[in-house]
Amino acid sequence: MAENQEMEREEKGSRLQWFLFIIVIPTLFAATLALVIMAIAGINVFDAVEKHSKDIPIVSQYIDVQEAKNELKKELEKTIEKKNEIIKKQQKEIKKLENELATKQQEVNDLQTEVNSLREELSAAETAGEANAQAQTPTMEDVARMYETMSEKNAAMILAKMPEDEVLAILSSLNSDKAAAILENMSPDDAAKYTSMLAQRARENSSVEEAAR
Repeated sequence: MAENQEMEREEKGSRLQWFLFIIVIPTLFAATLALVIMAIAGINVFDAVEKHSKDIPIVSQYIDVQEAKNELKKELEKTIEKKNEIIKKQQKEIKKLENELATKQQEVNDLQTEVNSLREELSAAETAGEANAQAQTPTMEDVARMYETMSEKNAAMILAKMPEDEVLAILSSLNSDKAAAILENMSPDDAAKYTSMLAQRARENSSVEEAAR
């Protein structure tokens, strides 16, 4: 029994040696020699392998899948690149619009400042105009000073043609000597009338002063 097992092992070992020395080693040597010869001849072995491998169904399917993946990857990369370019353009446009908005806002601020300045100038001009108008409007004191420098005769002639309340106001503003001289140059009736009115005003003023005390 042991001898039979030993014989079987020897037979298997001799078969394996036969396979290696007769099939595997010569095949590897031939393949290596073929690769060397083809390389010397300028033939791209790998391109040839890839070309012929496409004729093999399983290998060709694998290569087609890889090529499809590569094509899909390239298309995705192109799409991403285009989208990035669009984003960059939009960002530039947004930046441009922001700059334009800032410029317009500055223009609005400048115009608002100018409007405020013009309003201040207008207000100052109106105030100055009112002050000038008030300064140019003659007061009763100004009128009285004018009659102080006028001759009594001329003053009497002018006052005779004026309303009674205005004549009374002017005579009341003059000093007593000047008022008396003007009354002397009036007609007796006018002189008596205005003298009575002056006396009446004097009494009224005295009553007000006494009441205030």
